Amino acid sequence: MPTYTYKCTECTKQFEQVLSLADFNEPQVCPGCGEGPAKRIIAASVGFVLRGDGWTGKNIKIKGQMARRRAALKSKEHEQKMDGPGVRLAPNVEGERVDSWAEARKLAGSKGKDTSSFDGMVRKERTEGRR
Repeated sequence: MPTYTYKCTECTKQFEQVLSLADFNEPQVCPGCGEGPAKRIIAASVGFVLRGDGWTGKNIKIKGQMARRRAALKSKEHEQKMDGPGVRLAPNVEGERVDSWAEARKLAGSKGKDTSSFDGMVRKERTEGRR
């Protein structure tokens, strides 16, 4: 049941009453002086909180928060892609791994394969100081 605020016409004391909707308009007896009829006061402003996820204001706020979070994550992912180590190919011939690209070229030649695709990797390996 709702709570209503009343003011006594005799002693001007304010008090609250919990009444049903059928009884809220009837004059109430003042608990302070016990005599004067009290009239209902219409509240100037009522503070309340909308709970739950179904309210438009809350959904707009959450939508904005999620958009900002996604934008921040997207920029971080881009930075990680640019700063992160590149993909390194492992030297192998038909799935058989070897220690260097020079060995992979020799193995491919012994199996009768074209070794021209290994030449660039062998040069790169030599300039980096590996074998």
